[in-house]
Amino acid sequence: MDQDRILEKIKKCLEMAKGKGSNPNEAQIAMRQAQKMMEAYKLEMGDVLPSMAGEAKVPAGSDGEPPAWRTRLAGVCADAFGTHLIITTHWLEPAGFKFIGCGAAPELSGYAYQVLERQLQKARKEFLGTQKRCKRSTKVARGDAFAHGWIDAVYLKVQEFAGVEDNIAEAIQAYMAKHYPNLGQAKMKRRKLKARDEVASEAGYHQGKKAQLHQGLGHKPLARLTQGV
Repeated sequence: MDQDRILEKIKKCLEMAKGKGSNPNEAQIAMRQAQKMMEAYKLEMGDVLPSMAGEAKVPAGSDGEPPAWRTRLAGVCADAFGTHLIITTHWLEPAGFKFIGCGAAPELSGYAYQVLERQLQKARKEFLGTQKRCKRSTKVARGDAFAHGWIDAVYLKVQEFAGVEDNIAEAIQAYMAKHYPNLGQAKMKRRKLKARDEVASEAGYHQGKKAQLHQGLGHKPLARLTQGV
C-alpha cells in the first residue's frame, strides 16, 4: 500500500475520532485504529497532519502587488471558511491568493473571493461614475475608500462563519510548516482618509450591506453568495 493511501486511511480515522457526530465508543475505536496504522507504518502526527490540509489558488485581479482592499477582501473570505491566506506575486504572472485549509474550505474561500470581488468591482465602478471633475489620483483614493467601506460591511456579515476546530487548525499549521516554512508577513498600505474619502467609505459601507453570505444546514459553509436588494 502506498503512503498516500495509508495517510488517507489514517486521516479518515482521525476525523472520525474527533468528529462531533461520533459517539465516545466509535471515537475511541477510530483513534486506536489510527494509532495502530501509524505504529505499523512508522508514521507520526507530523507526517499525518500536513496531509489533512490542502490549498486552492485564485487570481487576485491585479498584475502587481494587490492593493490593500483586495487583500482585505481575501482575508475576509479566508476567515469565513477557516483558511490561511497567502499572497503570491511574481514578475512573470499576475498576483494571486492561496487559501490553505481542510476539506472543501480552500475552494470555497477562493470561490467566495471571486464572487465578492466581482460584486465589489461593479459597485466601485458605479460609484466612481458619480465622481466628476476630479483628478485620477483623487478618484483612485475615493474608490479605495469606497472598497474598504464595502468590505467593512461584508466583514460583519461573515463573522458567523469565523472559527476553526483545533484539529483543523493543527493540520493547517503543519501544512504551512512543511510547504511554506520561510513565509514572511505581508504589510498592507492603507491611505489616510480625507473628508471626501469618508463620504466614499460610507457609500461603500451602505452598498456592502447588500452582499450576503449564506450558511448551510449543520453550520457547514456553502459557497452561495448573492447580491441583496
